[in-house]
Amino acid sequence: MTAPHDEMACQTCLSPLNTLGMPPTYIHPTHLATDGHEPTPVPVSQLDTVRRSCDFCGDPYPIWTLHGGEVTAIAIGPTAGLVQDFGHSWAACATCQTHIDDGRNDKVIDRAIRALGLTNHPQTRQRIEELHRAFLNARLPGRTLITTTAWPATTITAAELPKVRDRLTRFYRSPDNLPPTLGIIDLRDQIAAGLERSHLYWIDNDFTDLAEHAAAQLPDVRIDRDLIPSADGMLIWPRPVTPRQLTAASWTDTTDGRHVVLYRTIGAGLDGKPLQRLREQVGWLAPMSAAHLPDQHLIPGDHPAAALIATWLLIAQQTAEVTTARVDKAVAKTYARTNRPLPELRIVRIRGRRTTPGPDGKPTPGSQERSQTSRFWVSGHWRNQAHGPGRSLRRPVYIHPFLRGPDDAPIKLSTTVRMLSSHQAKPQDCK
Repeated sequence: MTAPHDEMACQTCLSPLNTLGMPPTYIHPTHLATDGHEPTPVPVSQLDTVRRSCDFCGDPYPIWTLHGGEVTAIAIGPTAGLVQDFGHSWAACATCQTHIDDGRNDKVIDRAIRALGLTNHPQTRQRIEELHRAFLNARLPGRTLITTTAWPATTITAAELPKVRDRLTRFYRSPDNLPPTLGIIDLRDQIAAGLERSHLYWIDNDFTDLAEHAAAQLPDVRIDRDLIPSADGMLIWPRPVTPRQLTAASWTDTTDGRHVVLYRTIGAGLDGKPLQRLREQVGWLAPMSAAHLPDQHLIPGDHPAAALIATWLLIAQQTAEVTTARVDKAVAKTYARTNRPLPELRIVRIRGRRTTPGPDGKPTPGSQERSQTSRFWVSGHWRNQAHGPGRSLRRPVYIHPFLRGPDDAPIKLSTTVRMLSSHQAKPQDCK
């Protein structure tokens, strides 16, 4: 629990580190079970995910950073004193934050005692209460959303997307703070306005599989406006994608490119008042990282937004079939009450693969397929395609995994088969 500008975490286990003595020595928190490795300190600002716990009760999914009194514990021994700095920035889980907001600090302490299994130790409760009250009695106004907590995944359906977008827009305009390391503190109003204008895209499971596979091989690419499906947009994958576990992305048009924000879902496992408060105050998404993508600048293939860029490119090359879904009735009523036009919700699926047969419906006699005695899978890959004035520009085009060879030939059993369907959702899938 160190000050935000000094905060360090262990690169091995992603846990925030406490400090001992002066000059500070970084140590793992005493309650944390590790495999015995030595701390490898790195600035928290370099990590997408940090293995925090609530500084009040130990819950593994903290959501807010609170700022209060500097808390230092001093233990005096026979030969020397031990100083442990608990800092003036503490992480709070949704439940502890709800108790604090309700003025029930006693419930925060009860929760901490239960978590430690020390309900029958009144002296221990007194010591913990002293630490908590030292912080809370000097608490400063405001709080900061913790965006690095690795929450379990929450599935967001297509029908929920307008509500998710609206709640996120409201959070950007709220007084609650975002970490400075995201680099979008001065852009919150601009991002909120872009969300209000945004086209909404829900990516189906098969297209998500394709996009994730393509993102892993994405070449360096220059982004043009004609590659992006809309000037402002928000996109949801039905499950976390890539090792970074992204669930959503939004982009906001600017004069020289676009601001992109990548998100993870939050709130899984909560219920009751803590879940209700979190949904009201923040919503379903927390920003993980942000970047500005200028027009015509070369974007490296390993960019944090590679999954989004691959999805854009696949849609642009007409790999996608984009259909409009009906908006949920409850959402429609909410928009009608506020005199807002209904949002257009677009479902993105893989376009069914079509082949061009010969005049008799079969490959032509001299074709490569007829000269082969078996079929084999060709892995998906990117290929540069000429386009633009005089076909002088190059644009990555993704080639789907496909079977090569005559239709009536056996498939080689030594190859790995990856199947991507072109499933058409039934009407109830979009309700």
